[in-house]
Amino acid sequence: MLFRSFGVAAFVAPEQTLKYLVGLFGLFALADGVFTMGAGLASSWLTLFLEGFIGIAVGLVTLFAPQSFVEYWLVVNIAAYAIVTGAIELAGSFRFRQQARGTMVKGDWILGINGAISLVFGAFLLANSAMALSTLITLLGAFALVSGILLLAFAFNVKGWGGVPGGSAAVAA
Repeated sequence: MLFRSFGVAAFVAPEQTLKYLVGLFGLFALADGVFTMGAGLASSWLTLFLEGFIGIAVGLVTLFAPQSFVEYWLVVNIAAYAIVTGAIELAGSFRFRQQARGTMVKGDWILGINGAISLVFGAFLLANSAMALSTLITLLGAFALVSGILLLAFAFNVKGWGGVPGGSAAVAA
């Protein structure tokens, strides 16, 4: 329902809809950054901490830079955010594998897949940065849905880990 309302608003008042899209992305990046940085601090994972820092920086620039700058660079900002967080997620998934001495930690591949999808999504946006607003909104929605599902599945797997920072054994210690 909300998605359809947003689509109608994009046709009726595209300039205002773009302002809302910019604000929504800024809030998303900022909130994602805060929670990711917190998770990185709580589990002593540098990659998560850095991903959170990047998210906070992108969110603050998006929210507080002049509107004309942000609107012009919106697709590039989203693409850069997706590429950086995707690379960090891929690095994190490889770190899990190394920490577990070569054996796959249950669910570490989910973070790797999300990182790869983020990298591909970011590269696609950079290659097609002049796309129509309706196309951008649709792609963002699809990416957010897929990435959200993967990260939720990853979170449930992390909860059951033992002996890995952030897992149940680390919390009990």
